[in-house]
Amino acid sequence: MIDAAESIESRLDDPFAVEPSAPYAFLSEKPSIREMLDRLILSKEVWPAALEGRDWPQERGMRTQVLRERFESSAEEWRRVVRTARDRSAWDDAFVDVTCDPPRSFTYGGMVAHVLTWSAHRRHVLIGALQTLGAGVGSGDPLEWEQPAATEN
Repeated sequence: MIDAAESIESRLDDPFAVEPSAPYAFLSEKPSIREMLDRLILSKEVWPAALEGRDWPQERGMRTQVLRERFESSAEEWRRVVRTARDRSAWDDAFVDVTCDPPRSFTYGGMVAHVLTWSAHRRHVLIGALQTLGAGVGSGDPLEWEQPAATEN
């Protein structure tokens, strides 16, 4: 999606009206493509920070190259968190997120389900916005991404 966004660089900061179908999907009712990408990435940055007792990232670069770097870094960190939960079979284990005000308890399984659900929703909205603005992007169906790997095996 970052590649597709780069193809419409001049439109990345245009506000894009999204359906208010779910609270907290994005931080505004008319986010830009850049803000949508940031929110997708941020959702992978905050949970590892919460698990490790770190503050949320405050200064977040928004240029497409920085978004790409943040994505790569957060994706690896997110995979580590999920692998650790899987390897420990810790899906029902609770942790306290002190970044919430007031702090709240969550389970690892609930956290993963939350991120997967919201990421899917946000990707769907972002893909629609990218397509509307003329960027070449697929449907967002994970099978499209996995199909080349499946045909190689």
